[in-house]
Amino acid sequence: MTNSKIQNNHNNDINNNKNNPVDEYLQCLSYCDIHPKGIDNDCEVICIERHLKTNYW
Repeated sequence: MTNSKIQNNHNNDINNNKNNPVDEYLQCLSYCDIHPKGIDNDCEVICIERHLKTNYW
């Protein structure tokens, strides 16, 4: 198998897998409001509960 075929198979495997919970959490945070003191706390908690709590706590 050539390197390009291996790379294409690897890319297909990545695209077919479910998103990583950490990636989903970070994407969720990108929709939160940002205040001078940091990210909106309520929004951050929601993202943690939806994407990290079941996987890491």
